[in-house]
Amino acid sequence: MLEAKKSRWFEKVFQIYNRNLLKRRFYSFRVLGLDNYVNVNSSIIYANHSSWWDGLVAFEISKALRVDSFIMMEEKQLRNLFLFRKLGAFSVVRENSRQAVKSLNYAVNLLKEKPFRTLWIFPQGEILPNDSRPLHFYNGLARIIQRVGDCVAVPLAIRYEFLNEYKPEIFVKIGKSENFNNIDFNAKKLTKNFESRISKTLDELKNDIASRNLANYKKIF
Repeated sequence: MLEAKKSRWFEKVFQIYNRNLLKRRFYSFRVLGLDNYVNVNSSIIYANHSSWWDGLVAFEISKALRVDSFIMMEEKQLRNLFLFRKLGAFSVVRENSRQAVKSLNYAVNLLKEKPFRTLWIFPQGEILPNDSRPLHFYNGLARIIQRVGDCVAVPLAIRYEFLNEYKPEIFVKIGKSENFNNIDFNAKKLTKNFESRISKTLDELKNDIASRNLANYKKIF
């Protein structure tokens, strides 16, 4: 697997590039829930995966939250975007069980070796339309939580929509966090719980956009 090779100076340079890129491609970027997010010892943000842009959105959210973040990416994508390793990306090969276990072990160690780290994960494992139902997650998220023990899991929904402007807009809703500690888990039940929670958060976001109930969404730009 490809490990993360974080670089502070590269992150600072990329932050400027990423913001300018998003501004060129999108009319606005709005988020609900930034003020309610609490950075704890170990946090996992799990999100839907509907676009190539999701990773860049995750980076921007991490900067807004001021968290030390890492993100799990498909190895074939990370090999093409190798500089993302300097931003905290590491690889997973879900089709190879041995390699997948290595990635899960690496994720667990990242969260355990240093406090106040945040892991981003897209449990669908592939890019799919936002409104595909039911959502199906790989159980890697549940396995990581089982191993980490004391942590918080946060659902996050992302949508890209054309409204009144010629460019699309980014909408993000950060859902309610769940606290986990060192108790026995049923991985399948836990995965179903995560599928349900992200579906609910996605539906709430969709309804907010459809009804233009966006007054409480904070503008990133």
